[in-house]
This record gives sequence, structure tokens and C-alpha cells, in this order.
Amino acid sequence: MNISQVIRETLPRFLQRVEDPYDINCGLCEEFAICVIDQLGGETEILCMVWIEDITDTPFPDAAHAVIRWESNEGYLYFDAECPEGTGDLSKIPAMANQGRTRQEVLAK
Repeated sequence: MNISQVIRETLPRFLQRVEDPYDINCGLCEEFAICVIDQLGGETEILCMVWIEDITDTPFPDAAHAVIRWESNEGYLYFDAECPEGTGDLSKIPAMANQGRTRQEVLAK
């Protein structure tokens, strides 16, 4: 099973506690990332949870958001509850792209 599949299968369990994936990323991001990684066999050198603010070359030094990082042949891919397909560009993670917007603005899209 791949990361995207595990994320999609894990979402319903977390959506019993909150309204939508946006909410998972606003307080449950670390728990969600750990849960997904555990289902994939646990952290390894190529699969781990990272805090965006700890990534040295990120344009988001104050982000406070945990993501799943997988090292592919093309480089790092990042995943979270709103980005189950993953992206190599942290600015495409919705929690980063939506910084400064209210919940209503984000969900009105």
C-alpha cells in the first residue's frame, strides 16, 4: 500500500473527531502523520514526520505544521491530511498556501 492510500484510509478515523481535513491540519497534524507512518511500518531514513519550521530551506520558518516526508528518487515529497497525493513544493501544502486566511475564506473555495 502506498502513502496516498494509507492517508485516504486514515482520514475517516480522524474525521470522526473533526469536520474536515482542514481541521486535522489545525491541531492534529502530528498525530495524523504519526498514525499514517506507523501504518506504513514506522519511521525510516526515507519516510518520517517533519515539522515544516525545522526544514532549513523553507520559506515558512514559523509554520508549526507536521507533514509526512518521503524521499523519492526525484527528491522529497510532502504529504498531510489535505495533500494525500504529496508534493515536492511545500507552498502547495494547503496549510502553507492558506496562511493568513480565515477558516471561512479557505473553505469557501
